Amino acid sequence: MTHPSNAAPDPAHGARHVCVPFETADESREAFVAFIHGGLDRGNRCLFVGSAAEYQALGQGLEELGICAQRAEARGALLFMTVEQAYLEDGVFAPEKVLARVDRFIQDALADGFAGLYATGELRHEPGDDVWRDVVWYEAHVNEHFAREPFAALCRYPRSIVPPHRVCDVLRTHPVAMVRGEACENPFYERPELALSDDSQARLDWQLRQLRVQNRTQRHLEEKTASAVTAAVELAAELEALRSTLPPSTRT
Repeated sequence: MTHPSNAAPDPAHGARHVCVPFETADESREAFVAFIHGGLDRGNRCLFVGSAAEYQALGQGLEELGICAQRAEARGALLFMTVEQAYLEDGVFAPEKVLARVDRFIQDALADGFAGLYATGELRHEPGDDVWRDVVWYEAHVNEHFAREPFAALCRYPRSIVPPHRVCDVLRTHPVAMVRGEACENPFYERPELALSDDSQARLDWQLRQLRVQNRTQRHLEEKTASAVTAAVELAAELEALRSTLPPSTRT
């Protein structure tokens, strides 16, 4: 299993809404075990949404990392819900109600003395077009809706179920993506109003701006690296010059 320090996205560094478009069950398991481990380690309440078998695998993974899942459950730090319990209202996915439900979970966690809420869930079946639009709406609004709340989410999307054009929707609504065990800042993330828009001109303008921002960022990093190398060379030369002025007996 991947060590949590390498696999777990860190909300302290902006990884608060993360997608995992995974290809294998092992890839998903490594991601959610590392995520929940990180949440518990940081004093949060953690909500796992999935199947009973996946929850059992989570418990085993936590045990391997030194956390007793049963003790975490007993003190209310680890909760389990099925997809139906977490996301459906009378059998229907209603995104506004899910946002309100998560709000309540966060407030309950804080009232019980936890630092915040970590939640992870997985798409179990490919939805129809209408439901998928609701899913995209929900994902697009998570970032701003919970921007000031102590909340982190790991959203798992199996590539075997989600077709490529919908994986693109997933990327457009998550600032960070876990790709084969690596937490990657997502350059394809779009603001909610853009992610939910069909305005091709606005999207093109945004993409062109992103290219310029990336280029400027890369140039800035290269300039900083070059400056650091130059400073190191100059320091080494100064130290060598200083050594040459010392008596032979004191040189090392």
